[in-house]
Amino acid sequence: MEKRIIMLFFILLFLFAGGCGMSKESNNGKANQESMPETEAFQDEFTRDFIKSTKETEEGYYTLESKTKGYTILFPKNATVSVGDYLAEQDKLESLSFGEELLSEKISYFIKLNYEDNEITDEIDTKLKLLSSGTDYEGEYKRIEKGDKVIYLSDDGPKNKEYYYLLAYVKSTASNKAIRFSYVSNCIVEEKSCERITKKTEERINKILYSIEFVE
Repeated sequence: MEKRIIMLFFILLFLFAGGCGMSKESNNGKANQESMPETEAFQDEFTRDFIKSTKETEEGYYTLESKTKGYTILFPKNATVSVGDYLAEQDKLESLSFGEELLSEKISYFIKLNYEDNEITDEIDTKLKLLSSGTDYEGEYKRIEKGDKVIYLSDDGPKNKEYYYLLAYVKSTASNKAIRFSYVSNCIVEEKSCERITKKTEERINKILYSIEFVE
């Protein structure tokens, strides 16, 4: 009789502990699901791994943190990071692309970031030529100093019927860290009803570009 009581005690103890564990896991899962923002950035599993917090840093934007831990940048809440375009080499190199479709503006845009942390980032002319070659850009770059970084910004890209682009090279003044930044947009409707570059577009590009912060 005593053995039966002891065995029953352990069975009940096991069931109680197991039940608590399952209840806790279930509750956590429910809480996590409820607290997950219903934005493209968080609904996409690959993208949300880059986002620092579920809270927006600014209205409509999260903060994306590079896997290299070398920089952060504002990230539109409904943009997604391309899995196929992602490439990283330890903490020295990273290639990352993201974009979204904006039905209200009738465009889609794509931003590519090439991050480097090595001595050759000081070879500005070489880096600008490399940046230009991707779009056959032949114009000049204006130099803009902003805090602890310098931005080399292209003139507006061609306002043709196919796409609009803007290029920038962002260099830290405190280290060898730098980013090649490319913005490209095109219409997702008939050309005549789409403006590829508007005040809203310029504000978006500037907000994202100038938000780049190198983690020294």
